[in-house]
Amino acid sequence: MLLSNVLLGSALTARDSWCGNEKPSPEFLATLSSLQAIERNSPLVYSRQNSSTNATINIPVHIHGIVNTTDSDDTLSDAVLQAQFDVLVDRYAPYDITFSLQNKTRLIDDNAAKGFDYSGWNSFKLQNRKGDYTALNLYYVTNMDDTFWSLGVCSLPSNPIDSIFAGLDGCTINAGTTPGGSWKGRSYKGEITIHEVGHWLSLLHTYDGMNCAGPGDYIDDTAAEAALDVNVCPVGRDSCPDQPGLDPVDNYMDTAGEECWNKFTEGQRVRMHSAWWNLRVPQGHNATTVVKRT
Repeated sequence: MLLSNVLLGSALTARDSWCGNEKPSPEFLATLSSLQAIERNSPLVYSRQNSSTNATINIPVHIHGIVNTTDSDDTLSDAVLQAQFDVLVDRYAPYDITFSLQNKTRLIDDNAAKGFDYSGWNSFKLQNRKGDYTALNLYYVTNMDDTFWSLGVCSLPSNPIDSIFAGLDGCTINAGTTPGGSWKGRSYKGEITIHEVGHWLSLLHTYDGMNCAGPGDYIDDTAAEAALDVNVCPVGRDSCPDQPGLDPVDNYMDTAGEECWNKFTEGQRVRMHSAWWNLRVPQGHNATTVVKRT
């Protein structure tokens, strides 16, 4: 995979939403196309899972709260980070994905609190990232410029796993999006992380490509979408009237926002599972299957 898909920080000069993830590389899109072909042609999605059929994924999580010296003790407190973890667990539970919290840390560092605005951010992550490539590292920072980096950036999975890419893997997210937080006058309840972790598990935006006739997000049961709205809930919008279904603005991978979201689709569930076992779990696991629900 190209470095830009791991850093996802060489951002465009102007963002059209609060999500900082860049357009995925051609190599990554080819990987998704291959997974889609398997999902279309078989009732079972083959993977390298080494346990029982359709087993729940369990993802170890390391949460890094990074504040500056002017922030109050309540900013990214232990209670806030726990509340964010609880939201993560709750929203993914219906999709056979669970999370186990390994540790929470809170660091006062005026430089690192800038996230991608700090020239040493990648070095910081290389020094502080925990776990292997299956571990989700969430970095919440208080002073990253959202006009350039938006509110959150997550790395997409790569296969084969490269040690340098693995060291930079994770999600960098604005601290104001945690439960009870606020940013520029808007309150948040922790679901920006749900969207960003979807990227970490290989999902694209539902409107990816902005083309009614294109492959979109490479998942068959998310309706074609060629428009986006940010933090509004345009229920009933149909940007691709010649394609089945209304725009999936209630999907966590749209950008309509927290007041609109309520689901992933079954196709997204299957994709997250197959991508997990094929792109994030190290080689050497026995092959079995992820079963599609009916």
